[in-house]
Amino acid sequence: MGLAGTRNTGGRGAGAFLPCVPLLLLVLLSVLLAGGCAVARPSPGSGGTGGTGGAAGANTPRLPDGTLVTVSRAGEIRAVDPADAARQALRHDYILLGESHTSACDHRAQAAFVTALLAEGARPAVGLEMVPRDGQPALDGFSRGATPLADLPAALDWPKTWGYDFELYKPVFAVADWARLPVHGLNVPQRVVRQVSRGGLEAVPEADRAWLPPSIIDPAPEQRATLAAIFREHAAMRAGRAAQDKGQPGQTSPAPPAGPATSADPATSADPATPADPADASPAAPSQSPDPAPAPASVNDAEALERFLLVQSLWDSAMAHEAVRVRVAHGGPVVILAGGGHVEYGWGIARRIRLLDPDARVLLVMPWRITPDVDAKPPATDDKRAPAGVPANAALVPGAESADTPPDAAQADIFWVCRAEPEPPRPVPGMPAAGGPARPRLGLLLQQEPDGARVEQVEPGSVAERAGFRPGDLILRVGDRAVDSLRVLHEAGAAAVAAGQDVRFTVRGPGAADGERVLTVPGLKR
Repeated sequence: MGLAGTRNTGGRGAGAFLPCVPLLLLVLLSVLLAGGCAVARPSPGSGGTGGTGGAAGANTPRLPDGTLVTVSRAGEIRAVDPADAARQALRHDYILLGESHTSACDHRAQAAFVTALLAEGARPAVGLEMVPRDGQPALDGFSRGATPLADLPAALDWPKTWGYDFELYKPVFAVADWARLPVHGLNVPQRVVRQVSRGGLEAVPEADRAWLPPSIIDPAPEQRATLAAIFREHAAMRAGRAAQDKGQPGQTSPAPPAGPATSADPATSADPATPADPADASPAAPSQSPDPAPAPASVNDAEALERFLLVQSLWDSAMAHEAVRVRVAHGGPVVILAGGGHVEYGWGIARRIRLLDPDARVLLVMPWRITPDVDAKPPATDDKRAPAGVPANAALVPGAESADTPPDAAQADIFWVCRAEPEPPRPVPGMPAAGGPARPRLGLLLQQEPDGARVEQVEPGSVAERAGFRPGDLILRVGDRAVDSLRVLHEAGAAAVAAGQDVRFTVRGPGAADGERVLTVPGLKR
């Protein structure tokens, strides 16, 4: 397994890397890190970059998006130079880059990390959760230059294959295109996931059984406990919805989630026809792992839980098996892009890789999601220097760079900083996909809660601000539908655009005395 640290100087096309290419890559790296990212700034009321009084972050600049950091067990945060991070990564066989699928910042950071590897002379293979193995012919054409980047979404049938806006992933594909990196789909076709969701492995027809991995590895106890907690959360949410629909205060036996879970949209997986991805699920830290699931209420519930766990294991096992195969065929490191739920704590893909490839060295890299800069100015784009107050490899006082809680050191080996962003809607079948008319954006940053969607942030000047949304509002209903998942909001918005109709939101303020009010977003148009 010593090939991970070797340097292959083969470049794009038939020639080798020219001496100037590493410099070009470093310029590209700085652009990727700076493009669209916040710059370091003193917190409100600061008198500079120093000081010790007041709350954390009161007198120090916040780290800019894209900054790489390590976190000690004591919570000490240390900024890491991208070249040093790349050299550390190249001592590993598998480099897992986690993400939130809707975060543009995460995808820029992933592209920057791959660029840093290229600058160190590596030519990694790139493995994608987003593309199933039956999409490999299209990826092969892209890797050898036969399929232009502009034609790749159509070649992959991206709207059906994955659905999230291709533009979010474009920085990663652009780097792979420039360097002619081998790109591989790691996942199982979604139709196979649906078949397993509905009827177990026995439901997969003979024609599709070739897409199943050679083995499906059960989750570790820690991951099982977390997934069981997600299952119970889904079940409770749907039970509340069923009771509300019937006008009853109590709960009824819910339909279980069918596909891989996602904390970003807990109800998505309830529809067997559109299995969701566990990628955005956020397992608790090992020290905070939920207690093992209590015995399900019925045999049917027990079967549903085991089916749910089977789908999660299918998803992670398939990607691990394919990553190992790519590693053997490629002879060098494999960079794996996958949702954070597959990466963090090493519970998902990494654990299964280590079982399949016992000598493997695996590096985990995850986003550190911090709160947005409410009063931040537009980022500077003409100054690519490191921001003042954040020197590379400088040890930072725990929590001093911002008021944000440091990430759990056990979650990953390296983190990149990315501020939370309003979640763009996932495309809805029948609606225009990437490259079509722009979808309207309300301008809300939302967090799903049991009773509705909590408004965390309202973008100044946005449609939502004009309609009267305020931070802290709880969105209870859109039209006549209870908001038991963010998907409800996406579907309602898509339907309103298609029909050119107003959308009514029933919201309740955060105060105990706040009553319900109805806000109208008029005439959503493309």
